[in-house]
Amino acid sequence: IVEISLQPYESFKPDGVILFSDILTPLPALGVQFEIDDIKGPILENTIRSIDQVKQLTPMDYSKVEFVGRALTQLRQEVNGQAAVLGFVGSPWTLATYI
Repeated sequence: IVEISLQPYESFKPDGVILFSDILTPLPALGVQFEIDDIKGPILENTIRSIDQVKQLTPMDYSKVEFVGRALTQLRQEVNGQAAVLGFVGSPWTLATYI
């Protein structure tokens, strides 16, 4: 994700670099498995339809998203203070609409 995030920066030298990662990145860390189909988009193993299913969500396992922090650190090193580094991910509302 670092390489693809740096491509626009290296070509055009804008004042910001955006970490390109999927907005659904946190879902596996919450115990929600999914695959992305090239035609249909995200496909979840189980969607949540009841409060009992909400209660089955696991606490966030940050070890499953550590790569995001490492990527942001590497991006900051690559731009060496010459550009802002922005990272974003799905908000709780966005994630909830998918699950």
